[in-house]
Amino acid sequence: GGMGEVWEAERADGQFEQVVALKLLKRGMDSAAVLTRFLRERQILARLEHPNIARLLDGGVAADGRPFLVLERVEGEPIQQWCRRRNSPVAERLRLMIAVCEAVDAAHRNLIVHRDLKPSNILVAADGRVKLLDFGIAKLLQAEAFDERQTQLGGQPLTPAYAAPEQIL
Repeated sequence: GGMGEVWEAERADGQFEQVVALKLLKRGMDSAAVLTRFLRERQILARLEHPNIARLLDGGVAADGRPFLVLERVEGEPIQQWCRRRNSPVAERLRLMIAVCEAVDAAHRNLIVHRDLKPSNILVAADGRVKLLDFGIAKLLQAEAFDERQTQLGGQPLTPAYAAPEQIL
């Protein structure tokens, strides 16, 4: 992603085995604005619990001072690629889109707007389960819970091909 590197990681303390996705803030991206945005993503993910949204498991600060998120590892491929590879019929594509809409609805019910819905942020596992990822530029709509400047970074972060018209404006 733009702010972080994502690594596959394993718990190594012998307590239990678990493979996760570890999102670590990129070196050189430690400005106050980026740190605030990264921590905002952690707060947003902590509010979300839905079977079609990658779960936040933990968060912290690495030895070098960079914050990190520990997320459910999703083994899958982008939704468009998955559908093309399988030559998915319309009914299957609709089932996937309904699952995506249910994930987005869950976020909206928590007053969270994802703002970066694109195929690379929607993975489909081998068994057909959909997972929505990357709330890095999400916006929390609960006015008293945040300062809107926390979701801004120099210009508006977005993916032009997938951004809503009002986001581009």
